[in-house]
Amino acid sequence: MDSVPSMKMRIFALVLIALLSLGCAQKSEEKIKFGILPIEDALPIVVAEKEGLFKKHGIDVEIVDFNSALERDSALMAKQIDGVITDPLAVILLKSKGYDVRIVSLCLGKTPQEGVFAILASPNSSINSVKDLNGKKIAISSNTIIEFVTDELLSKYNVSYEKIEVKSIPMRLRMLLDGEVEVATLPEPLASYAVSKGAKLIISDAMINESLTQTVIVFRGDFIEKNGDAVKRFMKAYAEAVELINSNPQKYRDLFVKIARVPKDIADSYPMPKYPKPEKFPKEFYERYLNWALEKGLIEKEVPYESVIYDIGE
Repeated sequence: MDSVPSMKMRIFALVLIALLSLGCAQKSEEKIKFGILPIEDALPIVVAEKEGLFKKHGIDVEIVDFNSALERDSALMAKQIDGVITDPLAVILLKSKGYDVRIVSLCLGKTPQEGVFAILASPNSSINSVKDLNGKKIAISSNTIIEFVTDELLSKYNVSYEKIEVKSIPMRLRMLLDGEVEVATLPEPLASYAVSKGAKLIISDAMINESLTQTVIVFRGDFIEKNGDAVKRFMKAYAEAVELINSNPQKYRDLFVKIARVPKDIADSYPMPKYPKPEKFPKEFYERYLNWALEKGLIEKEVPYESVIYDIGE
């Protein structure tokens, strides 16, 4: 017959095993697969991983690289990744198709200075100002933030224009520089590269007095429901990475140039952004995208702001 001390030891051992098993289970749930594109917005994510900030906050983050938004979004819809950096328009379109995705935080675009899109004319074009765009064709990628920012930038000007489809950004850049298209909308840093090669900057979202475009940090709704605490810790690590970058941007410049694929010709002069701290995505920003999507007929009914926002709190 077991003695009382022996029985207590067995009970203690069983409790210990149960606690260890629970700890292992919780640890496995806190693995996050996060998708990024080669864009400047991704720098804090990479810095958080390289500086050990994710591990500091008790989460295991695997960064998954994608070369196109289509590949990234397909992986998110297939639940191959848990979160991404994307734009609010993409979130609205995914939500309207029945995919539960939530905006966790603003990424870049809090101020106009963080704008990253520009409308440019080819080097040999006679176009020199916005008014010269009247009646011209602009190369864009339809139903994307590229088309959105083109319309928004020109909405306050009395110009009519035709849009032509050139999905590939590198091809759009090449066609612009070669004069195969007279006008194109491009993202940074390719817009700055185009200017360095003779293209004419007509207007950009960094030149106006309101913030037109933003990027956001997004997670799948089902992942948040099961791993809400891990998402909060992810954002704490992200916030620390932002502080590190902003306090010593030169330390991370080479990494920035690599991640954003800044062309060698402009790598030394291209400015690094000042990254804002994580914050709830403002409703007034969201409604601009929503109204445009409704007017364009990209969505059949309104996608409520509250349905796509996840407030991580303090």
